[in-house]
Order: sequence, then structure tokens, then C-alpha cells
Amino acid sequence: MTSLYPYLSFENTKEALQYYEEVFGATDVLRLPLGEEQASQFGIDPEKASEATMHSEFSVANVQLFASDSFSGNDKINSAISLMLNYDINNKTDEKEIQDLYDRVKDHPSITVEMPFEAQLWGGKMGVLKDQYGVRWMLHGEDMTQRQQ
Repeated sequence: MTSLYPYLSFENTKEALQYYEEVFGATDVLRLPLGEEQASQFGIDPEKASEATMHSEFSVANVQLFASDSFSGNDKINSAISLMLNYDINNKTDEKEIQDLYDRVKDHPSITVEMPFEAQLWGGKMGVLKDQYGVRWMLHGEDMTQRQQ
């Protein structure tokens, strides 16, 4: 089975991971710094290699995400792509997790609430946030029993 994983690119992933831990309550954070022996191929001073991030993993609301430094590549995130955290409104544990996430981040000065997290006309619940890196987070709850198979 093929899988799709969100893989973000930041100018400074080490700093971004700290942000997601502090603001979003990220867990299961794993960071692999760039090794001195690899620094030259990325144009990094070997003495600063440990500050660069070759690969990282973290979870927000039990969803695993991945990230690395852009290494002078493109780290500009545009709103053409959003990260949607989708959950079943019948699962009270997941519902609480997403509500707690929204409540934790919505008033942080680095967050722009594009759409408040509230009930929608289709019977679900949805909200959209943008973080300080321009990442759009869509929080979406739906009644999975109503999906046609």
C-alpha cells in the first residue's frame, strides 16, 4: 500500500520543532542533525552542522509529520496546500484532542484563525488556522457513519 506523508521544509527546523512543541503541544519529537561529514555537500560549515536538521519527525494530535531544513532550497509554504486533521465526531477521545488543540493555539499571537472551529451546515465541525510558518491547519470533524461506501 502506498502512503502519503506530510514533509515540511524550514529554514531552521530545530527552531520550528521547538515552536510546534510549545504552541501545538507536539509530541514524539525526533531530530536527526546534519553530520559534519555531510555538511560540505549541503554547503554548511562543518562546525555548524549540528544546528542543521537532516530529518525530523513529530506528532500533532496523534498525526505524524516530518520535516527537514531547506538547505537554501525553497522553504516558502503557500496556502495551496493545507494539513487537514480529520476525525470522526463520534470518537469522543479524538474530538476532545482536536478541540483541545484548537483551544491551545487559537489565541497564540503567532496564529491566524482563518475560520473558527465550530459546527458547519453539513453536520460536521471545521476550523482553519495558519501558523507562523504559513502552514494552514484544517481541523475537520465529520460523522464517519454517514459516509457512503
